Amino acid sequence: MEERPLRAMRDEVGTRPGSRERFTGVFRERYRELYGLGYRLLGDHGEAEDVVQETFLKLDGHPVLERPDEEVAAFLRRVCLNTAYNRLRGRRRTTARLERAGRAERAEDETDAQATPLLDVLRAEQQQAVRRALASLPERQRACLLLRHAGYSYAEIAATLDLAVGSVGVLLARGERAFREAYLDSDDPDPGAHDALP
Repeated sequence: MEERPLRAMRDEVGTRPGSRERFTGVFRERYRELYGLGYRLLGDHGEAEDVVQETFLKLDGHPVLERPDEEVAAFLRRVCLNTAYNRLRGRRRTTARLERAGRAERAEDETDAQATPLLDVLRAEQQQAVRRALASLPERQRACLLLRHAGYSYAEIAATLDLAVGSVGVLLARGERAFREAYLDSDDPDPGAHDALP
């Protein structure tokens, strides 16, 4: 999977001495990591690949390429997150239409003799609920949660999001609490039904 995007990127890379080798090394080292991050946020393989390609295009010729590996990695994660957020913002206008199409597709699947097993449907609904809950969080909390659950240390998260290391724990705690509340609220088929007194 890595070779095809690398070949596509080689045509775009600048020609400064050593920049091609440095870029290729960074690409090979960081592609999977960034792809995973983009996929976790977007939930679509094609869009995640597009986001990673855009991320590496922004790295081409950027002075950060001459910096230490940790700074390059933080720059790439930040660009990847921002690019993915931009795509998510663009989706907001079409969310209702996509949900209607998804409901219609599920209805068609239910009438099909070879319909997807119930477990697959439940898993897809759970993934949608997780993505909706994540989307409801403030951007910094969402980014902290995604990075932490992708295995990054507090120091790496702080460098990526340009935060103090001590702020990462606070944002994670708030983000986890807000995520839990949003996720549990999305699980209630009739929110607010239990709020009224008899």
